[in-house]
Amino acid sequence: MSNAAWTHVDDADVTHFEDRRSADLVGTEEIPTTSGFNVGVAWYTAEQFGQPQVHDDQEALYVISGHGELRVGDDVVELRPGTAVYVPPGTPHAARRTGDDPVQVVYTHGAV
Repeated sequence: MSNAAWTHVDDADVTHFEDRRSADLVGTEEIPTTSGFNVGVAWYTAEQFGQPQVHDDQEALYVISGHGELRVGDDVVELRPGTAVYVPPGTPHAARRTGDDPVQVVYTHGAV
């Protein structure tokens, strides 16, 4: 018996922030997970770095479209389609677009 569950980004609740909008897809009330695991999509729209995010868990992101930069601690990583980035627990990070279109990423968080 399968415990699989699914959703589509068009059906997700989108949260708006000053520098981005994001939608949790897995790890929600509709699709619960264990140990704080989640998967979502974010669109970074600002041309300047927003307020840094800091999480107690680990995060990874994968760029789907757009061009930008991700500040991870003291490093700045170029974001372009196909880029994957790991953000260790407790590390401040913020993204911005450098092209005309938003930087769309798939992100995931997991327990340490």
